[in-house]
Amino acid sequence: MTDVLDVNIRHLPENILLEILSYLSVKDLCRAGSVCRAWRRVVRDNTLWRHVDLLPYRLNLQKMWKVIRAHFSECLLTMKVCGFAESGGPKQKKPSLSDAMLRDLGERCPNIRDLHLHKCNTDNISASNLPSSLTRLVIHGCSWQPRWLKGKEKILQNVVDLDLSCCCRVDSFDMQDIGKWKGLKTLKLNGLYRLNEKGIMHIATNLPLLERLELSYTQCTELAVHHISRHLKNLRHLNMANCSLLNDSAVVTLSSGLHKLEYLDLKSNSRLTISGLSSLKACKRLGVLVFDFKDDTEIQLLQSELPSCTMINGDV
Repeated sequence: MTDVLDVNIRHLPENILLEILSYLSVKDLCRAGSVCRAWRRVVRDNTLWRHVDLLPYRLNLQKMWKVIRAHFSECLLTMKVCGFAESGGPKQKKPSLSDAMLRDLGERCPNIRDLHLHKCNTDNISASNLPSSLTRLVIHGCSWQPRWLKGKEKILQNVVDLDLSCCCRVDSFDMQDIGKWKGLKTLKLNGLYRLNEKGIMHIATNLPLLERLELSYTQCTELAVHHISRHLKNLRHLNMANCSLLNDSAVVTLSSGLHKLEYLDLKSNSRLTISGLSSLKACKRLGVLVFDFKDDTEIQLLQSELPSCTMINGDV
C-alpha cells in the first residue's frame, strides 16, 4: 500500500502538486523541498511565496535573510514577521529586521502590499526604509521609537490601512504624525493606553476619509466622541470597547453624526445604559452592536428600538 501511494505521489502532475503544497505552512513547505529534486523545483515556484506567514516562528536576522534570498521575488504580496520584543531575557532586544533588509525587500519585492510586524523591535530600523508599495501596514505589539512615523507620509503615501495596536509608548504626539496620512481609511489604535483625548481629537479632525476606527482600551472621552461624530462622516466601523470614560451622553453625540455607521463595539463600558444605547436608532445603517447585556430582557428591549440591528453580547 505504501509503495502504491509513493508511486501515485511521484506521478502527480506538477500543477496538482503545486496546489497541494499551497496549503502547507512555511516550515512544512521548506521540509517538502528536501524530499527530492522534483519537489524542490515545485517548492521554489514563486506562486507559493505570494503570502508568507512567519508569525508562528521567531527568526533572527540571519535566518530572515536566508528566507528572503531563497524564496522572495516580485510575486510577494504579503509578509508577516514575529520578533523577540516580548520574549524576555537577553533575546528581548534581538533584531529580526534591519534597514539593509528592508531596502532589499523593497527592491526584490516591488509588489508587496501588506506588511505585518508583530512583537518586533524598531530601535534598529527606520520607517524610511519600509517598502513604498505598501497599502497595509500592521505594527502590532512592537517596541516603539517615539515619533517613528514622523515625516513618513510621503514615503508611505499608498498606505490606507494602518494598525499600531498594543505598541508600547505610542502616544498623542504620534497622532500628530499620523494625522498627515490623509489617505487612511482604516486606523487601529487598540490598547494604546497613552492615547488620550487630545490625540483622538487630532486624528478625527485630520483624517476625514476614515471608514474604520478602533480605539479599545484608550482614553476616549465624550469630547473626543464629539469630534469623531462631527468630522468622520464616512465611518462605518467603530470599536470603543473598554473605554471607561464613555457615558450615555457620548453615545447620543455619536448617534447624531455617524449616519453611515454599520458596526459598533461598546462592550465593557460600565457607565453606558440601555436607555443611552436606544439613541442609536438614529444610525439607520447600524447592523451590529456589541455590548455587555445583563440578560435577554435588555436585548429584547433594545431590539425593539433597533429592529434591523444584530445584538451581540460581549460578555459571553
